[in-house]
Amino acid sequence: MGKYASKYYSMKFVLPAMLLFLVFFIVPNVASFVLGFTDWTIFNFNDMHFNGLDNFKRLFNEPNFWLCVKNTFFFAFVTVIGKNVLGFVMALIVSKKSKYNNLLRAVVFLPITISSLVVAIIFLSIYNPTHGLLNSFLGTIGLGALQQDWLFDMRFSMKSICAMEIWQQAGFCMCIFLAGLQSVPEEYYEAAKIDGATGFQQRIHITIPLMLQSITVSLMLSIISGIKVFEQVYGTTNGGPADSTQVLSTYLYKSFGNGYLGYSAAVGLFTTILIILLTFGVTVFMRKREVEM
Repeated sequence: MGKYASKYYSMKFVLPAMLLFLVFFIVPNVASFVLGFTDWTIFNFNDMHFNGLDNFKRLFNEPNFWLCVKNTFFFAFVTVIGKNVLGFVMALIVSKKSKYNNLLRAVVFLPITISSLVVAIIFLSIYNPTHGLLNSFLGTIGLGALQQDWLFDMRFSMKSICAMEIWQQAGFCMCIFLAGLQSVPEEYYEAAKIDGATGFQQRIHITIPLMLQSITVSLMLSIISGIKVFEQVYGTTNGGPADSTQVLSTYLYKSFGNGYLGYSAAVGLFTTILIILLTFGVTVFMRKREVEM
């Protein structure tokens, strides 16, 4: 095979993936950016006009929109902390040598392999106020006073969805942290033991600083999934009760379903900008604190 032929031979394998990425990611995002500045609706489908910032003015003056932003930030904040703290603890546990290690890792990671919508349906059953596993368990152990309507009581609905997300995604964070733990040389721990450092001190002064790259990646991915949350809410409460679990993605979905295509594109554009700003800020903040080995 000649030099010219070999140069373009590999492109034959790359082009299909690039084409799919272009059609299903680049084009929709560019189109969404443009449509966010139009008055396009299902009612004037063939009569679209540029309306400048009108969609965003309407968006920022909509009380329900700010409720969605608040709920989205609450979900992202709680789940980012919960997934990463639980994932880090589990990574420490499964990193210890044991004949059950591989089994334990598989069990912890298993929930991430299930579709989020399927998990939502499962937790609908678990959270059922009359026949659900959670309330039945509380009643069995004598804590019937703690039984609640977990998904349709405004006090607990969003917290219950957060708990479901943490349960499903903590294993993914565990895998990222496990890779970071395994990259820390044992020599550092041996030297710390000689100097009399306790296990806790070793984690604080050796483990965490040397695996900040893994922490940065996990935080970034957790923030993105937290802001983009959709299936977890749609599959359980669909934004209820009384919009107490309405988030940006469900707000976009309902706007689109009502026929406001340009307006829903503006919501999507706002969400994208929000994700970019948050992930960029966190990445810059964490990168400055990373330690080179």
